[in-house]
Amino acid sequence: MKKNLLGAFFALLLSITANAQCSQYPTLSLGNDTLLCQGQSLSLAVPAGYDSYTWNVAPGNQPSVTITTPTTLILNVANFTQNLVVNGDFEAGDTGFTTGYAYGTSPAIGGILWDESTYAITTNPNLVHSSFFTCSDVGTTGPGNMMVVNGSIIPNTNVWSQTINIDPNTNYSFSAWVTSMENISAAHVSVLQFFINGIQIGPVFSPSLNGCDWQQFSQIWNSGVSTSAIISIVAQVSSGNNDFAIDNITFNTACVQTDTIVVSYDPNTIDAGANVAFCQNEPQSVTATANYANPSFTWETGATTPTITPTASGWYTVSAVSPSGSGCVLRDSVNVNITLMPWGFDTVVAQPTSCGTNNGAVYTLVHGPFVGQPIYTWNGPGANNPNQINASVWQNLGAGWYYIDVQNQGCHRRDSILVTTLNPPIAQFSANPTSGYGPLTVDMTNTSSNSSDFQWFFGNGNTANVNDLSSQQQVYDTVGSYTIVLVATNGNCSDTTSIVVNVIPPPIPPVTVPVGIIVPNIFTPNGDHVNDLFTFELLNIKSLNVTIVNRWGNPVNVSNTVPFAWDGKDASGNLVDEGVYFYKYTAKGAQDEDLEGQGFLQMFK
Repeated sequence: MKKNLLGAFFALLLSITANAQCSQYPTLSLGNDTLLCQGQSLSLAVPAGYDSYTWNVAPGNQPSVTITTPTTLILNVANFTQNLVVNGDFEAGDTGFTTGYAYGTSPAIGGILWDESTYAITTNPNLVHSSFFTCSDVGTTGPGNMMVVNGSIIPNTNVWSQTINIDPNTNYSFSAWVTSMENISAAHVSVLQFFINGIQIGPVFSPSLNGCDWQQFSQIWNSGVSTSAIISIVAQVSSGNNDFAIDNITFNTACVQTDTIVVSYDPNTIDAGANVAFCQNEPQSVTATANYANPSFTWETGATTPTITPTASGWYTVSAVSPSGSGCVLRDSVNVNITLMPWGFDTVVAQPTSCGTNNGAVYTLVHGPFVGQPIYTWNGPGANNPNQINASVWQNLGAGWYYIDVQNQGCHRRDSILVTTLNPPIAQFSANPTSGYGPLTVDMTNTSSNSSDFQWFFGNGNTANVNDLSSQQQVYDTVGSYTIVLVATNGNCSDTTSIVVNVIPPPIPPVTVPVGIIVPNIFTPNGDHVNDLFTFELLNIKSLNVTIVNRWGNPVNVSNTVPFAWDGKDASGNLVDEGVYFYKYTAKGAQDEDLEGQGFLQMFK
């Protein structure tokens, strides 16, 4: 138990020491979580006072980032003490490290590193191998030395190693710069691993495939209980051409800080709609929508409806306040392109055609300006007639409607006009009467014009051909409908009209059904079966209501049955007293005639 307590105390002491060591550096803070409105962005810069920094949303050591989408943003920063690596920049030459490579001594013309598994400390790779590029080192502080390596044929060869005394439970930053010696393929690039105390730190690393393109490997490492660090760089590949250079190896105490903020966006959006293009004479509307219910829109034109009809080209912006309570003003824009049409019809003219011939014509006159030449298209007669001509004038036409379309820049103006017939015949007549019982005599008066040739079709099989306006007469005997047709002709032209005459069946005289009610005035309900019942004699009566009252006006019998009969008893079944009684009735006959009556009757026992 004492040992455990001492261990916990020692760990706490180390933590206090580390915190005190890093307290000289500013505390990292990116601020509070942020809610942005749609379309906004957030730019954040690394605060001053840090030696190294990385964002989780951007590669490399970028001093600032701009956020345009919902993101959990993480910034890692570090401050480093003095480099603990001895001669990490090789400015002191071939000293301070161990290696599994041999120093190059080849006598070949190509240089001292002509042999594999050799290295040299030099200011220029090309000086030690004629195939290597001329490269400068990273951050020269002296002669500009670097360690240049001709790759080993033995895999996992130690390239560089150094042992450093360290403090336990302390964060350290390890970094090294590596470059290829020439432009190579991925199959021949060097593959390096970095170890501390025999344990790999970070991923397997390869430099760029381009020669002299220095790339940095860096990793944060915590010493735990270790008091020394054996740092090793190991080459993994044994194939040829895995040649590289190393420079600026550093190992520093690292004060690492991390801060995170959440950048979110108001989820509500509005959409001004798709961009539109249309001609000036065919306006279109644009409609704003939202991804939430009951939006309240305001267009920059001042309109507050979802739909507007633009009258000029340009961008139209709509806005709405988000209902989320964020205060965001949502905006979107739509582009409207209206093709102006400063041209149109001056006149559209038709010349009539002679009766029975095709010598009519149509033409149009327009005013500009136009872009290029306008395109004219006439079609007709009739809107759907495929006959057409591409010209402003169309001749040799028959009667009918003709339609003109003028096009320019993809926009159209349209009009129509009627080609009429000169002095066409007009068929017209009257008939009197047009309805009645047969035999029905009908007189027809011809009021046609522009014609002296008439054909009559009377609908009863009779016809007539006349050359004047003489009246006609026909007799129609049989019940039915007869269509009288008049055809008026003038040369090759004709006109037709008609009137329908109806011969109706004669009326059927009504049948009268006699009705009647005979009421006796005395009866004797004494049980002798002679005149024991007070009854009505009915003739074609279908309903009857009878009320009998005594001399004081009290009802003694009420009946609505057909036939009617009273046996002289009241509602309790008792025979009423002798005397005078009053009766009243209403009735309906077989043809719903209304009948009514009243009177006195004498009852004797």
